Amino acid sequence: MKNESTNQGWASPKALTRYDVVRFLEEAVQSGFPLSRALALASERLWGERRYSIPVMERWYYHYRLEGFHALEPAPRQDKGRVRSLSPEALEAFLRLRKTQPQVHVTTLLRQLEKQGVVPPHSVSLTTLYRVLTQSGLDRRSLVTDLTGPTKAFEVAWANQLWMSDGMVGPTLMSKNYPPVRTHLLALLDDCSRLCPHAQYYSAERLECFLDLFKHALEARGLPDKLYTDNGALFVSQHLQTVCANFGIRLIHAKPYAAWSKGKIERFFSTVQSDFEQRLVFAPAKDLAELNQRFWTWLESEYHQRAHQGLEGQSPAARFQARAQGLRLIPAEMDIEALFLSRTHRRVRRDATLSLEGRIWEVPVALRGREIQVHYDPFTWKRVDLYLQGQKVGSAHPCDKQLNARWFNGETEDEPP
Repeated sequence: MKNESTNQGWASPKALTRYDVVRFLEEAVQSGFPLSRALALASERLWGERRYSIPVMERWYYHYRLEGFHALEPAPRQDKGRVRSLSPEALEAFLRLRKTQPQVHVTTLLRQLEKQGVVPPHSVSLTTLYRVLTQSGLDRRSLVTDLTGPTKAFEVAWANQLWMSDGMVGPTLMSKNYPPVRTHLLALLDDCSRLCPHAQYYSAERLECFLDLFKHALEARGLPDKLYTDNGALFVSQHLQTVCANFGIRLIHAKPYAAWSKGKIERFFSTVQSDFEQRLVFAPAKDLAELNQRFWTWLESEYHQRAHQGLEGQSPAARFQARAQGLRLIPAEMDIEALFLSRTHRRVRRDATLSLEGRIWEVPVALRGREIQVHYDPFTWKRVDLYLQGQKVGSAHPCDKQLNARWFNGETEDEPP
């Protein structure tokens, strides 16, 4: 099989679902099942909201083996993302009504919208409305709480077979000159060794923070086979799914209300609170940088080297080293920085600038008035790339209004960048 795809485009939900199917088939074959049996088992499972036939999944399997992840992308439709029978206003009204009345049947909601004059009678089918609810995560299956979950203790055999991730509220940093900063600790934990590939305190619990954490962990400890998380907003994003697919990592989400399935990382957080954070009572950290530096020192010199009761007396560092056969590393040719850049959409102003995180950035003049996608590093701001219709068209630079004014008044011959 060829190497995992290094395509850094935005993966579609269909491609990610197909990737889950392919990974299931690969793991079944590696476990000793014939491909025919693996396909039969996969055909009995629900993938998202539907089942797939054996010939369809077999075609995905071989396409992936021959061409990599990008071969799973479906051909784009001309009307993708549009609901032709509903105006944007009617669609918004329907979703708003669904959120306020989640238990009411769809036919009743449609009847109410027709009564209010929002939707003309007999202008939209129930099938369309069900599809809209599924795409928005407001269908009945998504709204019903599933109380099932793993009930038996488990532990994988080798390092980097399974990473767990979660977050917790950290200490509040107090300063005489600045407002208090409430911190959040995000962490990853290797299931086999209890080693922490990376953990870090942040001032917020946002997607870009978790992606920064994940990137540091991959660079430090290699690539896991699976990543196990809950259903928080950080972990169900399409950006994280795309990152995992590019690295050949299977992203798994815990069932709602099944916190016991992540008991190991919860135990790690308990250790952090009862050991490291207790020390801050006598010697508080002055800022986030000092807090993280002291935490990393404790993590590497104490937690990783301490004998662990659940590891038969071994330390996490010793267990990881003893069971590190076959670790996967990041491919040397991959532009990992581009893959982890945060992404957002902006419309370029007439003066060829855009606003991003409270800053004004200059972009190429040819992009004035266009809606573009911005890929940026929210921590160092060393890279702000611009994309139009999936193609990179340039970079943005901080706007220097004083330099622009000198050029405008003829004080300098150098044009602004």
